[in-house]
Amino acid sequence: SYLKMSYGRMPCPARIFDDLGGAFAMGCGAGAVVHFFKGFINSPRKERFFGGLKHLKRRAPLLGGSFALWGLIFSSTECLMIYFRKKHDFINGVVGGFVTGGMLALRGGLGIAFKNAILGGIFLGVIEGVGVFAQIHQIRQQKAMEEEAKRAMMEEMKAKARREQNKQEAKAGSWGDFEENHFENEQSSTNKYGIQVRFASYLYSD
Repeated sequence: SYLKMSYGRMPCPARIFDDLGGAFAMGCGAGAVVHFFKGFINSPRKERFFGGLKHLKRRAPLLGGSFALWGLIFSSTECLMIYFRKKHDFINGVVGGFVTGGMLALRGGLGIAFKNAILGGIFLGVIEGVGVFAQIHQIRQQKAMEEEAKRAMMEEMKAKARREQNKQEAKAGSWGDFEENHFENEQSSTNKYGIQVRFASYLYSD
């Protein structure tokens, strides 16, 4: 899969509506900041705050609509490319940027539309490339962390096995010492008893 379905994006066709709503919200947010600032600066001193709000209400939704249109065309083109090519790679995003840039500039003529299409394709190609490299770097870091965790687990298991072996050896050594001491005590008792018997036999033999 193309780096886990393009680094966590929703599958088609739900992606179209997801990008549409996300682009509209992004455009409205950016437009609110920009147009409020413009209205605040261009309004009279005592009416700057309300002038900024008025300009925000009038212009921010338009920028949100432009962003939403961009997201709609891009996601629709990308999903069509995925459907017809049966592949999920960065080429779909580049073609989507090319088509989106061209369609949004059609009102300025074919020449301008073609230039904007080229710019849109390059722009999306850069974004896709950065995303791919970021995902590859993240995957490498994750693999390195997994390998480190495996090595730590293996070291812990080896240390535990060594501790168990040492315990078994210590138990075996203590039991051997016990048997050896017990045997020596028995030998000593036997020797003492033999000496006593031989001494008594010597006394009574006379």
